[in-house]
Amino acid sequence: MRTAAAVSIALVLAGCSGEDPFHQRMLTPGDVQGVYRICSLRFTPVQTAIPAVDLLARVIDANPSPPAQGASLTLSGAAPEFEIVYTHRGDALLRQARGDVEFGDGSVFLYLTSQTPTIIQQEALLPPGHLDLVFNSSPRTLTAGDEVGSYFVRRSDYTHAAGISEEGLADRIQGHVTAMFSTGSC
Repeated sequence: MRTAAAVSIALVLAGCSGEDPFHQRMLTPGDVQGVYRICSLRFTPVQTAIPAVDLLARVIDANPSPPAQGASLTLSGAAPEFEIVYTHRGDALLRQARGDVEFGDGSVFLYLTSQTPTIIQQEALLPPGHLDLVFNSSPRTLTAGDEVGSYFVRRSDYTHAAGISEEGLADRIQGHVTAMFSTGSC
């Protein structure tokens, strides 16, 4: 009985203060700042007859030999900005992209500043507009799951990443990305 009364009082007080006790607050740069390792990144076509692509196995060298830098996503604590860096498998070239971050209730949205898809978006089969990530503070992770809307990638980018022939495939491949980034170990 006391517990129910305490919950009722808390709800009334929250209502008086204008706060919604069931509504998360908007994240800030300080909440999510840090260097996140790319733990998983996968593109799954809507058409189940063609394979999903594990981009860490096929495109991104998550742990290159020194002095190369490991794959990471860095979120600034001072400004709504991010940077993605990784070494490309095969040519060992460093890829780097920067962009803006928009903050939501428990989520961050990464926007590449370029008006056209960058090489990172193309070869890593990332969404053309923005990547929506859910933030978890303990452990500090960012995830993109199956609930992220599908989008189209170029056939040549998909087949190159998947290591398959373009024969018989449409010009654009529809699918979605799943990903996990962590400030700790993967």
